[in-house]
Formats: sequence, structure tokens, C-alpha cells
Amino acid sequence: MIQRQLLWLAAVLIGAAAAQPSPRGYVDMVYVPQVDRVLVFGGQSSPNPPYPPLGGTWWWDPRSGSWTEIVSEPQPSPRSASHLEVHAPTGSVVLFGGGKPSVRGFDTFSETWVFDPFEERWSLLEFDGPTPTAEIGEQFAYHEAADLFVLYGGLTLNGFRVLNDTWHLDLSAGSWERVEPEDPPPGRNYNAFGYDPSTGLLVMSGGLIEGLDETWTYDPQTLRWTFLGHREGLTEVPYARFAYIEELDALVRLGGLGPDSGTLLRYDVVSNAWTVLTAENDGPNVSRHAMVAVPGAGLVVFGGLPAGSQGFTNALWVYDPAIGAWQQR
Repeated sequence: MIQRQLLWLAAVLIGAAAAQPSPRGYVDMVYVPQVDRVLVFGGQSSPNPPYPPLGGTWWWDPRSGSWTEIVSEPQPSPRSASHLEVHAPTGSVVLFGGGKPSVRGFDTFSETWVFDPFEERWSLLEFDGPTPTAEIGEQFAYHEAADLFVLYGGLTLNGFRVLNDTWHLDLSAGSWERVEPEDPPPGRNYNAFGYDPSTGLLVMSGGLIEGLDETWTYDPQTLRWTFLGHREGLTEVPYARFAYIEELDALVRLGGLGPDSGTLLRYDVVSNAWTVLTAENDGPNVSRHAMVAVPGAGLVVFGGLPAGSQGFTNALWVYDPAIGAWQQR
């Protein structure tokens, strides 16, 4: 009897240790420094019709490499291509948007959720004023100096128009505001979008647009978009991701479609220069993936569609900037 109980307990522990999110793309994740863990939510289980959406909230511990699923209720419904960003002062995680297939084609969620990393609970936020309508592939990032979340662009399925609307979310005030910057970029979707704390600017590059691999910056404190040019010879680069690596004091971009999908690119905002980060070994060559930098651990990449593959992966990779090497966890 005791032996059977020990065998059962061992099986449970092994199963718990092996638990992790299933293969998925159009997924997002964010590092929460207050609890030193990475939060992952949602995604899509296949790049092919009927594009099944996924739910599920997970922690990944960068120190132990373990996964833990959060099962508290309520939770956002299954959806792909939603956005996660952390509110630096509190550690609260904001989720916006996403969508799922329907009999009408594809339904989007114009919802704003917030996750408490200490209570491990989601809450759906309600607003008195106007709120943005979720589209496909809009950009969403947190600007720490202004303490604002910025939403830009996207593709509307009603007429298939790319948008160039700019919205600010003030989490402390509990309000969304559509702002009117001068000379905003032409509409686009699925761009890399990230905050560079050394300059206090949001940087946007790549994406789907009839043009080249453009680079823009945005300052929500002055409502100013600035065009910085494009990478010579490259056209659209959809599905790439930006992350700021403290050890390098720089934004890095990875993924997307095209010849640079497996190349780590470092971007210096001040000099407006792109350089290739070398790696001792091959890393992920993916699009539609999640990516975040974890201080002291490196650049973390999860899920997505590997180049040449017909299905999504649930592989997790870590790039160590100190030694310039990839490791699959």
C-alpha cells in the first residue's frame, strides 16, 4: 500500500514538473520584477484554419525553469494576439485586445484586463469614457517615464484598413484617451514596439505596410512621432518583437518573416544604428512568438512558428548576453 502511494506521488510530482503550456503562436508574455517571474497568456494552437484560440495563464520561473498554471477565476476567455504589458510601479499586468474565429470570420475583444501578481487574479476593467476598438496586430507598450500604456495602429477587418490611431491608457486614473499627435506614421500592424529607458522613447520597427522596414520613435509626453528611416534593402518584416536588455543597455529585435527572422538585431536609438548580435550557436528562428528580457537571465523567447514548420512550438529559448549563446530550456 505504501509503495503504491509513493509511486502515485512520484507520478504526480513528475507530471507537475513536466507541465507547461501547449504549442502556440500569437502568444504574449511579460516579466514581472516584483515577483521575479514571467507571465504568459493565451495564443492560438495552429496557424491553419480554424485557428483555435487558447486560454490559460501561466507563470514561468526564470531561476528554476519551472512552469505553474494559474487556475483562479475569472480569466480572460481564449484568444490569440492579445497584448501583455507590466505596470512598473505596481507589477500589475495589463492585457488588451486579441481575437478568435467566429461564424462571422474573426471577432476581436476590446477588453482591458488587469492581473494582480500577488493575488494571482484577473479583473476586467470598466471605463466611463471612450475606449479603443481592438483590431488585428495593433502595437501596445508601456512608457515608464510617462506612466502610460500606448496603443497604436492595427488592421480593421471592416474594409481591411490599416489604422494609425494613437491611444493612451492611464492605469492609475482608470482612463483611455485617444490623442492626436502631429504627423503620425501611416497605418500598419504587427510591428515590433518597445520602450527604450535610456532615451525615454518608444521605438517601432518592421510590421505590415506597403513600404520598407521603417523605424519610428514616439514620446507620449510630447505627443511626437519621429521617422528615423529604414533599413536598406529590406521590405516588410511582420511579427518581429522588441525587448530591452539591461545588460546591453539596448533594444534587441528578433523574429518575423524574411532573411533576418533568426538574427538578433541590436538597435541604438541615439545613433539610429542596427548591429547584429553574434551567438555561439543557433537559436530560435520564429515568428508569431512571445519575447521578453529578464534581468540576470537573458532574453526569453517562447512559442511561435519556426521557419519551415507547419505548426507552432512550445519551445522556450534563453539568450545569455554575457556569453552570447542560446540555450533551449
